[in-house]
Amino acid sequence: MDKVLKNATILDDSFSFVIADIGVSADKICYVGDLPNEDCEIIDLGGKIIVPGLVDIHTHGCLGLDSADCQNSDEISIMRDFYASHGVTTYLATVTTSAKIDTETAIELLSKAKSENKGANIGGIHMEGPYFSKERKGAQNPDYLRLPDVCEFDELFDLSDGGIKLISVAPELDGAYDFISKISQKCAVSIGHTDADYDTGCRAIECGASVMTHTFNAMRPLLHRAPGAVGAALEHGIFCEFICDGFHIDKAVIRIMYKLLGDEKMCLISDSIRAAGMADGEYSLAGLPFFVKNGKAHLSDGTIAGSTVTLYDCVKNAIDFGIPANSAFKMASLTPATACGISEECGSISVGKRADLLVLDEEYNIEKIMIRGSFYK
Repeated sequence: MDKVLKNATILDDSFSFVIADIGVSADKICYVGDLPNEDCEIIDLGGKIIVPGLVDIHTHGCLGLDSADCQNSDEISIMRDFYASHGVTTYLATVTTSAKIDTETAIELLSKAKSENKGANIGGIHMEGPYFSKERKGAQNPDYLRLPDVCEFDELFDLSDGGIKLISVAPELDGAYDFISKISQKCAVSIGHTDADYDTGCRAIECGASVMTHTFNAMRPLLHRAPGAVGAALEHGIFCEFICDGFHIDKAVIRIMYKLLGDEKMCLISDSIRAAGMADGEYSLAGLPFFVKNGKAHLSDGTIAGSTVTLYDCVKNAIDFGIPANSAFKMASLTPATACGISEECGSISVGKRADLLVLDEEYNIEKIMIRGSFYK
């Protein structure tokens, strides 16, 4: 054991706040409980709160950079530093719809960077596209939308060395059911950017879809006579992403969804774009210009174009909206990690998992960040 974190209230692996010590060996948590003084470094946290590092499974970029078009590992490191400094210790680098050659370049670069211990951990890749509905394209570039292609995905999956952990797809497209059935054996499949009706949504779930991409956004609305894919997702209780920035979804809907899904299936995401951490102005997303005013991003036609918030902002918002703090943190750590199949390595304060921890004050402001067993900067 290298170090012990003592005198703190921790959010344990059942997501209850308890008083306990945390033992760290190298980059892993090796003990949780009441530890006597050990012959190692003792870190007295003076009654602070410790929660798991956050896991953002849907974030495109920040600081003017985007995972889909980074030019080198240095740019990826800049993003990883930003995520880490804002409490996100693991993320899925989210690659949006673009030309196949550009997607290949991005995946190859991200896969190489994944093994580097710099800033936040790259838990894998989220392919948000290109198999989407043109009717519900949102801020996806329509020039590159296409039908689901198992062979194309297999090539990209191999290029990622198995690093693609999540792919979003519109299930109403030709060939989508077969695609979902086959690809869900390799990674999690999410229903997104879809004009699917209820029956199509149910069929997609039966075929293996287990997640819904930014629920309510870029899809048919849930109506009392036409529940759509949202109704299918909620009825079947699959994992559902929510952008909790107070702009994409009303706070009352966040509370309603929490009552319906609970913290086991509700995933908070940022869906942050390259404008996160930047001033208002004009930017681009997959070749499409967008504009940020008062922190809100839109295409020229008024379509919402992702968010400029961090996942920690979303957690604080959820708490402000009335979600219990322990659940808010779970929905931004263990639940999303489980949704994309990386919960064995991160997402909770559990023995054997990476020592990715946040030390907070009593108002849940971040004071210290531990990544891979070392305090970050």
